Amino acid sequence: MIEHLLLFAVGLTSLTLGADWLVTGAARVAAQRGVSPLMVGLTIVAFGTSAPELVVSSAAALRGESGLAIGNIMGSTVANVGLIVGLGAMIRPIAVHRRLIRTESPLLIGFLAAVLLLAADGYVDRVDGMLLLSGFGFYLYYLFRWGHASEGTDEALSAEVETAKKKGDPAGRRPWLNWGRVFLGLVLLLIGANWLVDSAVVIARVFDVPEEVIGATLVAVGTSVPELASTIAAAIRGLGDIAIGNVIGSNIFNLGLVLGTASMIRPLGLSRFAVQFEVLPALAFCLLLIPLAYTGARVSRAEGGLLLAGYALFIFSVL
Repeated sequence: MIEHLLLFAVGLTSLTLGADWLVTGAARVAAQRGVSPLMVGLTIVAFGTSAPELVVSSAAALRGESGLAIGNIMGSTVANVGLIVGLGAMIRPIAVHRRLIRTESPLLIGFLAAVLLLAADGYVDRVDGMLLLSGFGFYLYYLFRWGHASEGTDEALSAEVETAKKKGDPAGRRPWLNWGRVFLGLVLLLIGANWLVDSAVVIARVFDVPEEVIGATLVAVGTSVPELASTIAAAIRGLGDIAIGNVIGSNIFNLGLVLGTASMIRPLGLSRFAVQFEVLPALAFCLLLIPLAYTGARVSRAEGGLLLAGYALFIFSVL
């Protein structure tokens, strides 16, 4: 047990360092390339921080552990909004890009509604997985088409590069160093998430916790730690577009790419428990984010506290 506790701590440290490098590198790449920070959050950061969910759920599908795979995906979706946006807003109110309210949030809710519809027979099978992956492919195509026409960088991102130049940091002048930061950050995130989840699952199973509960709570939070660390790092730097873009993008990646891939590997059973206590809460949290973001086009500290309270209620109901 001691070694697993130590592994948990090392994994958490690796995730924290990786998140800081990923956000810093991605922000500077965006500033140098003239790419919208929202685009960076929705793609580079979102994909990197969703990789743990992809690895864990795919491995669970290979082992025939449907409850763990579904619980991880839906639990992570809830954690991304309730826990991560909540904590990020408590640290610093997060500005919300109008595009997220107008386009990305409805798309996310559409993916969740599609999952409910496709799983009406109690399974997310290979045909369902193919449909989810196809929808995700169209989303990426649309996203990159929009990215070419998007506006340039904001003041916060430009300041990252200017500060680096003034300090004599070559990362402010050499793009390959910034890409190196992004790559090393992703590597640390993946390694840290793997250690964190492995140790957490062993610790939980010592206490004989059911598979679906492990997936929706401990594993979901563990695989969401990259999003948590990256979002908090972005919020502290005042990079609201990357912070919220990361969360929304990660949820779309989870439902389209992760669930689609896992169900293509092996059909996943969706129990009544999973629908009532995992899928429906995920839909509720994503719906809740839209009116919160409309109030002043940001998520305030009070609204962050509301999201955290809702997440605590979700954990209580699952347990």
